[in-house]
Amino acid sequence: MRQWPMLVVAAGVWCAAAAPASGQTLTEAQALARMRAEHPQLRALRLGVRELEADARERRLLANPTVSYTREDAGNATDDFLLVSQELPVRGRIGLFDEAAGQAVTAAEARADASVLAVETRLRMAFTALLLAQERTRVLQSGLSELRRLADVLRAREREGEGSRFDRLRAEREVADIETDLEAAEIERLGAQARLAAFFTPGTDPSDLCAAGALLDDPVRSDPATLVELALAGRPDYRALELSAAQWRTEQRAAERLRYPGAAVNAGLKRTGAAGARESGYAVTATMVVPLFNRGQAQVARAAAARARVDAERQALRGSIESGVRAAHVAATRYRALAERYRATSVEPAAELVAIADAAYQEGEYGILELLDAHRVTLGAETRLLELSAAARRAAIELDRVIGGEAGP
Repeated sequence: MRQWPMLVVAAGVWCAAAAPASGQTLTEAQALARMRAEHPQLRALRLGVRELEADARERRLLANPTVSYTREDAGNATDDFLLVSQELPVRGRIGLFDEAAGQAVTAAEARADASVLAVETRLRMAFTALLLAQERTRVLQSGLSELRRLADVLRAREREGEGSRFDRLRAEREVADIETDLEAAEIERLGAQARLAAFFTPGTDPSDLCAAGALLDDPVRSDPATLVELALAGRPDYRALELSAAQWRTEQRAAERLRYPGAAVNAGLKRTGAAGARESGYAVTATMVVPLFNRGQAQVARAAAARARVDAERQALRGSIESGVRAAHVAATRYRALAERYRATSVEPAAELVAIADAAYQEGEYGILELLDAHRVTLGAETRLLELSAAARRAAIELDRVIGGEAGP
């Protein structure tokens, strides 16, 4: 485990050397912060919530009053009416609409949070891909440097008549293979840079981006039951369904109020009489809505059906969360243990192979094939450790996604 800090330092040094002078070396936390500030999709999600909030605010308002003017002329008498009509909130539906609107907005915010979490997960995966490509490039460059030095020595020996042409050609062949692998790793790195740049301000130069950090991060929690509780409490999509269920319960209560009579009042001024002898007074009319045919049956049924649908979706999501957390926890812990075990049992012993094979080759005990095989085994162990570490990191990111937050200790 003492080698991991050295790997982090090496990654940072490699980034500083490989990135352009004007480039940016970002940790994962810095990349997430930059995305939250720059990504247009996140702004669109928040603006969508504000749009829904503006629509919901309309339901909280009283109905507008109406103003009417009526003129009646019969014989010598003329009647003028100027009336204001206002529906009275006697059913108490306005308060329920206000409560339901608040729950709808809060549910929309939770759904936006779920979308943000999905975008953050994709960024973390892209960051991991760039970090892996950088580390693979670094390992291949180191291995290629060793093989090139070996090929130079073999060329010099061949010129001096102390080495064979076969040894030199075989070493050069190995160098060509590693150069091809290095070029493929560079292509992967450029693609990973482009995918990461897509999360920032449009027009961001991908070649300026460099990922910093270690592939293996802190270990995850060892208690799946605790993680399930965290997921049920913290998953924004699960919280959105709970809020939607509460909203439809409130909507059903508001619809049930349609069984009660409604009321409205008309009040205003009246002028009546013949020309030159007119008198003024007031007029008041009270009206009542009798719930004879429409008692809110359709609205109640719709709200009840929507509430049942949301409850079913919530139960299905709960089951998915519980199974997903346990599966992701198994993958994260097992991949991390596998990477650490592979480092201890394969990578560290493989580092001794080159020294042993080189000494034996100098003594004439081994041929060039054994020496090159030692180089290949060592390089392969290092690149495989990177793949296992990246798999552990991706599994940890997936675990963070399914619990809706950080799964660290």
